[in-house]
Amino acid sequence: MSEPSNKSFKQLLMPGPQFGKITRRSRWQRYSLKIFLAVVIILIAAGFGYFYQDLKNRQAVLQPVIEDLRQQVASPPAKPSAPDTSVNANTPQVSQQNSDLVVTLAKGNGRTHAARAALKEYLKDKPELKNKLRPEHLIYLEDLIQKQTPSPQVLHPGDTITFSANTMANALNNAQQLTDAQLNNLSKYVPLVPSLMTP
Repeated sequence: MSEPSNKSFKQLLMPGPQFGKITRRSRWQRYSLKIFLAVVIILIAAGFGYFYQDLKNRQAVLQPVIEDLRQQVASPPAKPSAPDTSVNANTPQVSQQNSDLVVTLAKGNGRTHAARAALKEYLKDKPELKNKLRPEHLIYLEDLIQKQTPSPQVLHPGDTITFSANTMANALNNAQQLTDAQLNNLSKYVPLVPSLMTP
């Protein structure tokens, strides 16, 4: 048998540590993942520390407010010194010019609020007609009147919308011709407007 060659013999032996062959570049490649993970862990820990400190600061700032709220809830309510006018403060004002109704909007009012106020004013001196109308008719009328009356796209408190008497009369005629199926369809909107349920 012939003796194995030097080259094949070296391949059979396990290589040992090669201290002289490690370069800086290979060290960086070898440890870069460990360094990256260490940096990520440090950043996460710093983030949690910052969040916890910020949470403590917020709690310290909010503590007096929370105590005030607890005292207000625990104490009996004070008697109102003046009647509550908040409901009337947001009610649109209606005036009459010739046969037209001019509605001046309050804060929070839109076209439908204005149409509702104009319709209420229009029906004020027509009690027999008002008694014939169901809440479904009123929903239809508000919607039709506000769609048929020109008004600006953006409304502000103090803006006015003019509703003509002809528009109101035509809308009332259309409302009285609604079928039972149409009224049933409109009935799902009645609970959304509680003011229509009260006289």
